Amino acid sequence: MAVQEEKNGNLWFGTNGRGVNKYDGKSFTHFTEKEGLINNNVWSILKDKEGNLWFGTSGGVCKFTGKDFTYFTETEGLGNNDVKRILDDKDGNLWFGTDSGGVSKFTGKEFIQFTKKEGLSIDNTMSLLEDKNGNLWLCGYNGGVSKYDASADAGKRFTHFTMKEGLSHNDVRSIIEDKSGNIWFGTLGGGVSRYDGIRLTIFTEKEGLSNNNV
Repeated sequence: MAVQEEKNGNLWFGTNGRGVNKYDGKSFTHFTEKEGLINNNVWSILKDKEGNLWFGTSGGVCKFTGKDFTYFTETEGLGNNDVKRILDDKDGNLWFGTDSGGVSKFTGKEFIQFTKKEGLSIDNTMSLLEDKNGNLWLCGYNGGVSKYDASADAGKRFTHFTMKEGLSHNDVRSIIEDKSGNIWFGTLGGGVSRYDGIRLTIFTEKEGLSNNNV
């Protein structure tokens, strides 16, 4: 599930089947379908630059202004209603990683879809990352990792990393960039892979990791 902190200290907790909870340091406030949430399974939460909260659920996306809910589903152009991850990029676009519909980029006016048809290696998304150079990294079940470079020529915007390229495992569940610019991939069964921009280095139980499921 998801956790999000606001600048005022409020904490938001997404739950499996019980909606989202806001904790102000003293008490909890609950938001479910009865209060206007689109679905009670809340997988991801993001606060945008304007202060709106976005909830990724099993029934689409909710935008919450603090007073009103706005819904975005497949009807409005979302690639799939089961939204697992949300990311806001440096240009103000929102990216929604879905369970089986690839990734949807929301410009504020329209949705742009990225699936296998557009060059993505997977149609399910477990993690999203924008690196310091503005590249988008995506990963999911048994599809390795896809890097998206919007500045590249069409047809060359996606670069894929799998076991063939040296990745420790194709089932990648998490991505993070460290302060040196290395990208780290946590896998299910293959430990961790570190990419320095040139090569992949693997860390498993053999190298001292306590468990290969990261």
